[in-house]
Parts: sequence; C-alpha cells; structure tokens
Amino acid sequence: MSDGRRKITVLGSTGSIGVSTLDVISRHQDRYQVYALTANSRVSELQRQCEKFQPAAAVVGTAAAAAVLERNLRAKGVRT
Repeated sequence: MSDGRRKITVLGSTGSIGVSTLDVISRHQDRYQVYALTANSRVSELQRQCEKFQPAAAVVGTAAAAAVLERNLRAKGVRT
C-alpha cells in the first residue's frame, strides 16, 4: 500500500548532484521516499546514505564493492 510519497531512485548518489538531490529529499520526506541508490565506488558514502534513507535497493560498480556494502549494512542491521 502506498503512503502517497513519490519513490525516487538516485543514480550516482555519492556524487555532487546525487548528494544535493538527497539533501532536497531529506528536507521533504513528507513528499519523497528514496527507493534505490547507486554509486560507482564510494562504498562508505553509499553505506551512510543507506543507513539514513533505508532504500529498498543499493547498487555499486563491482561485485567486490557490493560484497563489502552488503556485509557492512548487515552488521548495522540495515535491510537494504
């Protein structure tokens, strides 16, 4: 069931435009929900974003980076 907020996927969420987009979303959480985040290689930044926004999915550029992200998020109890 939808809560009326628009679901947003942010491509390149760790870059300057992605960070700015997430800043806007964080100020308007009544209107927007982060559905998915993507990043090429900044795993630690993507992890912080996942902890804050709890997206349904997160995608990184390599399998090795994905394994690190998954391990770190599980350790923190984040279900992304």
